[in-house]
Amino acid sequence: MQAYADRGVFRGFSEIRNGHFQFIWVVNHRMELSVDTVKHELRFKRLLHNVPAKSPLYAELKSFIERRHDEELPEHRRIDRKRAEVSCANRGGFVSVALRVKKNQYAYGVNRIVNLAHELFLHLRERRPEYLMENFDVPQE
Repeated sequence: MQAYADRGVFRGFSEIRNGHFQFIWVVNHRMELSVDTVKHELRFKRLLHNVPAKSPLYAELKSFIERRHDEELPEHRRIDRKRAEVSCANRGGFVSVALRVKKNQYAYGVNRIVNLAHELFLHLRERRPEYLMENFDVPQE
């Protein structure tokens, strides 16, 4: 995580408590990434908000996230199931994304979950710009 902050990818990077990191990224949005070495999990908690669990948007997001394991994706965009597995959850309209790391592959996991979050926002910018405009004050351009 620190390497991303050092390169200027994240702004306002800090560890708010043991294993919980906060920073501003992508759509000038404060994000929190937690690292749980007991559960072997990396989690963007409440990455997206205002996404009803039974909405077409959430179904689309779940499908997009599940497809990150697809062998058809280039290796640099794919999440290798032998090394990690991705999932998402919706609690009260807040979408969290988690990556379960296998065999202590935390460096791989951090790279994959950061890339996934970036791709997710690119997907929303392309397919659901109105969602980003309404919820993250992203301009139309």
